[in-house]
Amino acid sequence: MSCSRVELIETARAMLARELVTGSLGNVSCRQGDRITITPGSLAYAAMHPEDLVVLSLTGQILAGGRAPSSEFRLHLAIYARLPDARAIVHTHSPAATQAAAGASELSAPDSDLLSVPIPVAAYRPPGSQELADEAAEALSRSGSCAVLLERHGVVGFGADLVNALSVCIEVERIAASIDVSRS
Repeated sequence: MSCSRVELIETARAMLARELVTGSLGNVSCRQGDRITITPGSLAYAAMHPEDLVVLSLTGQILAGGRAPSSEFRLHLAIYARLPDARAIVHTHSPAATQAAAGASELSAPDSDLLSVPIPVAAYRPPGSQELADEAAEALSRSGSCAVLLERHGVVGFGADLVNALSVCIEVERIAASIDVSRS
C-alpha cells in the first residue's frame, strides 16, 4: 500500500475541498507496519507540509515529528488495533452525515456499491477521548462496515488505502445528504 506523506496531505486537502471539514477539523492517517502517520492537531491543511505529520507507534508513542498528533489519535489507534484490514483512516465532520447521526442507530446504504451494510452510529463520547475511540472501534467491528457515524461529531471511514478511506467518507456524506430530514 502506498502512503506517502504527500498523499496523506493531499487526502486531507481533498476532504477540505469537498467541504467534509472546515478549518483544521478532521484528521487523516495511514498505517505501515507498526507505524502510523497522522495529521497534526490544529494546523490548517493549506499550511501543512510533510514534515508537520506525526509518526506514532501502535501504542501512541511519538516516533517522529515536532508537532502534537491530532487529538483523535486514540480513535485511529483503536481502529487499527481492532480491524486489521484498516490501512488508512479519514475522519470528517461532514454536515449531512453529522445531522443524520442525531438520534439514529444506523444509516442504511441501499444504493451504495461501496457500503454494503448499514453504517452504525457510535454513541456520543467526548471528542479525543479513549471512550470515543473504543465506542467507534466496537461499532465498526460489530457491524462489518468500513464507516461509522459519530453522534454529534462526524464520520470515520477506513480502507486499504487513502483513496478508499476518503471515498468511504464521501459516499457516507452522499447517502446522508439524500435523506429527507422532513420525514423525521
